[in-house]
Amino acid sequence: MEAEEVKRKTVRGTIVLTGRTVFLQLISAIAFFLLGIFLAPATIGVYIIVSSVLRLFTLFTDVGLSAALIQKRDEPDINDLRTAFTVSEMLVVPIVIIGWLLSPIVAKYTGFDSQGIFLYQVLVFTLFISSLKVIPSVLLERKLAFEIQVLPQIVETLVFNLIVVFLAFKGFGVASFSWAVLVSALAGLPIYYLVSPWKVGLGVTLSKVKSLFSYGLAFQGKTVLAVLKDDLLTFVLSGMVGASGVGFWGWAQRWSYFPFRFIVDSVTKVTFPAYSRIQSQREILGGAIEKSLFVVSLTLFPILTIMMVMIPKLIYLVPRYVKWEPAIASFIFLCLAAALSSLSNILVNALDATGRVKTTLGLMVAWVILTWALTMALVTRQGFTGIAVASFGVSLTVFITAYIVKKQIKFSFWGSFYQAFLSCLVMGAAMWFLSSALPLNYLNLGITAMMGVIIYTGIMLILVGEKLHSNFRLIWGSLKR
Repeated sequence: MEAEEVKRKTVRGTIVLTGRTVFLQLISAIAFFLLGIFLAPATIGVYIIVSSVLRLFTLFTDVGLSAALIQKRDEPDINDLRTAFTVSEMLVVPIVIIGWLLSPIVAKYTGFDSQGIFLYQVLVFTLFISSLKVIPSVLLERKLAFEIQVLPQIVETLVFNLIVVFLAFKGFGVASFSWAVLVSALAGLPIYYLVSPWKVGLGVTLSKVKSLFSYGLAFQGKTVLAVLKDDLLTFVLSGMVGASGVGFWGWAQRWSYFPFRFIVDSVTKVTFPAYSRIQSQREILGGAIEKSLFVVSLTLFPILTIMMVMIPKLIYLVPRYVKWEPAIASFIFLCLAAALSSLSNILVNALDATGRVKTTLGLMVAWVILTWALTMALVTRQGFTGIAVASFGVSLTVFITAYIVKKQIKFSFWGSFYQAFLSCLVMGAAMWFLSSALPLNYLNLGITAMMGVIIYTGIMLILVGEKLHSNFRLIWGSLKR
């Protein structure tokens, strides 16, 4: 695939994914807002804990085969696909059975009732359903056909959120999540095969296994460490701060990472296959990294700044939302962590795409050790708030990651985002003073947010007006094509 075509498809894919994710995240945000009214912190905490347990099981169901298929220089043939699919199913089925057999142990440690265990069993079963979607999804990602890949994801998200909110309103509690997860997973499966069919079959070619595993296992090692860093830690912390503590932390994380999901996730999902296609053209790759950092900081930083000023005040205006006040400190620290993590994700993507998974594996080892050490030390002193403070501390290592990438690829790190950073400092200070001076009501909060947008936009136009114009031309040209 030529560099120009990769650039065009990358821009178009990013736009499509961002538009899709904005739409879906808005729906999810509305749903989560309503769940925050209908459900207690402990109920939401149960869902977060069970989801963390599920991600522990996913470590053994993929072993990096999907990433290996995406990163592969040559187009994978039918033997590559069937080998990856067969190995995946050989891993998933036993894991699902083991997961169900571990139900009594999970119940004993967490103290879950029958509803909590039913949710756990449903999520374990969806591992099998998810494994059937891997190959169709991989084929679309290799083609950078993200405008097609979004269709089943839209269906799944809509179905999940409609069901979970309706059942929560009806008083189903934890069971609201159980039925929503099961129905949405089943609803998306046939659509994946409709938009990306392949000749399904079983078979293992040993030469293909060796080729795929050489990259996949190293990549999966990084995923294993990420899950140990986050999800195993969440499960362990559930026994220290309880379901309510996890619920408060989860609420703060969900809102702070809300814009992260529809901006950074979209960019990184597109840039991994895109960087992989141009991995041998280092000058072009360096420019692509700079553009990714610029776009992410341009859009994510101001949104997080507005949220850090507005949400701590907004919870006092929404009926039945004051119960989330203990999570405000966690929310602020996690917003700061999200801003730094957005830059780190792009840099790690660049290392993975150029085949340096051992380097990112080493980074993950350091992050796991640092996360566990900081979290355990801070939770004993600050309770669940210590989880967020530790996350912010770990996110500061982005500067180390940037140094490592710059040794391999020539690009400007600070020059890619300092304009957005400085603009947000001015905007945030102005919004804070204005919101503190005005009486607390919806109108004044709206005025404060609008003034923040105007200030940020004006400063950015002064600092990088021409750069914004050139990026707009690139986006418009890709859409026209």
